Amino acid sequence: EESQALIDRVHEWESGVLRSQQNLNDIVEIFGAAEGEMLLQMLEKEGHSAYKSSGVYTFPNSSFLAIVELVLNNSAASDHLLRTLAESYANSYDDLRFYFYRNVAKIASPDYDPFKRSNNKPGFNGGTRVKLLTEESSVFIKNAFTVMNLIRVTPKKDIMDITDFWVRMPDDVGETEPSVLSPVAHKKAFSEAWLALLRLPLTPDIYKQVLLTMHKRIIPHMADPKSLMDFLSNSYDSGGPTSLLALNGLFTLITEYNLNYPQFYEKLYALLDRNLFHVKFRARFFRLLEVFLESSHLPAYLIAAFAKRISRLALSAPPSGAVIAIPMVYNLLKAHPSCMVLIHRIPGYDPESGEKIAENVDPYMPTESDPAKCMALHSSLWELETLQHHYYPNIATLASILNEPFYKPKFTLEDFLDHTYTTFFESDISRKSKKAAAQATQPPTSFLRPGDALNDFMAY
Repeated sequence: EESQALIDRVHEWESGVLRSQQNLNDIVEIFGAAEGEMLLQMLEKEGHSAYKSSGVYTFPNSSFLAIVELVLNNSAASDHLLRTLAESYANSYDDLRFYFYRNVAKIASPDYDPFKRSNNKPGFNGGTRVKLLTEESSVFIKNAFTVMNLIRVTPKKDIMDITDFWVRMPDDVGETEPSVLSPVAHKKAFSEAWLALLRLPLTPDIYKQVLLTMHKRIIPHMADPKSLMDFLSNSYDSGGPTSLLALNGLFTLITEYNLNYPQFYEKLYALLDRNLFHVKFRARFFRLLEVFLESSHLPAYLIAAFAKRISRLALSAPPSGAVIAIPMVYNLLKAHPSCMVLIHRIPGYDPESGEKIAENVDPYMPTESDPAKCMALHSSLWELETLQHHYYPNIATLASILNEPFYKPKFTLEDFLDHTYTTFFESDISRKSKKAAAQATQPPTSFLRPGDALNDFMAY
């Protein structure tokens, strides 16, 4: 009787008769309790009953859609409830995961209307629908992303791998094979759910989390990875930390899916600003930057522009930033010998024209956004020579590598990316001194010395 009452209440909420926040909270509270599996057990019974009456496999998605909407649109849904939905059900059963993705895409669609069967009922006009969507949008985005982020099982690639069903799959499914048995349909459902979610107004925190995992957990399993091009391009063009986080996904599309992205290096060059060495995702950016610039087919002017910009920024960067810039520039010069002129150029002399120029004039234009026009190849890396006089001795020693022949192998950039003031301090205090530090006074040979006030007092 309790099970039937609960199912009746769900269907009443679905039809709009009892659609209220209090009713929603009551149902979700029951769903999250110890006996909350009752709702999903009724799904299994409903699907089995439909098969017995029609002889065709049928997943009761109408009821499941109501459950998904109840949970994802509820601001009172606890983390335990969302984790249970993801780990105990969506991760374990192929059919629940498949229809969960479908339902998320349906609910997130701008055309979705849960009141379409109750438009004539009082209190549920179009204005109420818009108001409800506005109120629930942020809640739905947060809950949907939480559950989807917890689903670790990727779309199956072979029909033989689709074996776990909550609503039991009969031996004879009928003449038409259910879509839940199609690996292509699973991948399509996964893609549609993520695309529908990404079209919604994501909060900054969720936006960053999506970009952080995009290249590993979303792109490889999309039916058409290029469908994410607009989302990643807009993220890349937005500037700031968001652009840095979008690089991974965009680079994956370019290298693995042949995405043609014009002016990629121009926009990458624009990301190099004075805030770069202070952002949280600095290490991630330089890992990618090294990959982007390692190709020997890149023109010399482009490499020179990046080397010059990085060197210029290192002047005002903290030690943890300067310690990245020096090996980065060294590796660029090592991989692109045509840019060695930047450390051999004689001040006041242009080797191309043979003319004398003012020694205190740097032809490099730091405000020019186009690396082809910034005149970096006509300049020199005097900034790195300046770093040889850095107040932190380790930076000065590292910068002096440019005074030696380039026989040293490339630096492993990973060794320099995670330094902070803390790591520098711990390294310095743990270092053992080879000799005693110089002192301005002679060390005392006795407790009391002539001339001390205490010695004169004791003399009396």
